[in-house]
Amino acid sequence: MLNWKDPARTLRCVVALVASPSVEHVFIVDNESSGELTKALADAGVLDGGACSVTEVPENRGFAGGVNLGLRDALEQSFEAVLVINNDAVIAEESIALLIATLECEPNTGLVGPRIVHSDGSEESAGGYLIPVVGITSHRPLTRGAPDFITWACVLVRASALNGVGLLDERYFMYWEDVDFSLRLRAANWNFGICADATATHEISTNRKSYPIAIKAYHTWSAVVFAKKHRGVWLAGSLVWLLVSAGTNVLRRRPGALRGLRLGINLARENSFPAYLSQLRVRDFA
Repeated sequence: MLNWKDPARTLRCVVALVASPSVEHVFIVDNESSGELTKALADAGVLDGGACSVTEVPENRGFAGGVNLGLRDALEQSFEAVLVINNDAVIAEESIALLIATLECEPNTGLVGPRIVHSDGSEESAGGYLIPVVGITSHRPLTRGAPDFITWACVLVRASALNGVGLLDERYFMYWEDVDFSLRLRAANWNFGICADATATHEISTNRKSYPIAIKAYHTWSAVVFAKKHRGVWLAGSLVWLLVSAGTNVLRRRPGALRGLRLGINLARENSFPAYLSQLRVRDFA
């Protein structure tokens, strides 16, 4: 589990996971740590007994860079599968058990996710679909076929799949790393999918309202990185998306979104690897 300046919700999620019979250990990565999360966990007693550990990181490594630290710890301790879950999500014990059962019954499945729903019961994602000709993704089913990718708001990933295809690509600071990972799984002949009977409840993010320019920049940055990596129709599609996005925000008079778009393009041009070492990001958003 990844935390960034949100100890209260992280504590709530950790307490539920520690109580789950299906969870042997909870690895927490605290991005840009102030020590507040560790204190909250210690005060709540969840660090007692060794069922939970915290890696405090002085800088913000983004999603891929942060989650990878936890994945490496889990792999080093020889766990067979790792549940990755957002700190603002909740998954019941029976749904965790269903995800585990799916991997046990389907040896060629490297990744399985639950249906992601909002607190009001509306569906957020049951797998995502790609529309490369316009450079976008959608969480609305485009066909009756299997999804093209699974969102990492909550997933159970097999350790042998991680060892085979590698961890999340740290060229992405946040967004699109889950799409990239699913494509790499498929290229390596691993299956992935949704366990329809399992659900995780995900709070509607407030980041778009709190950090609109940064979110637009990070999304643009990752979309361009993805297109440059996967090339082909994605390069043309990303250009279409950039032009449409710019035109739409001009018409709607959204200077903040236009600034985020421009910053995201500049971040992609910087070619920072890993992404969290980007000097432009530190200058503009840190």
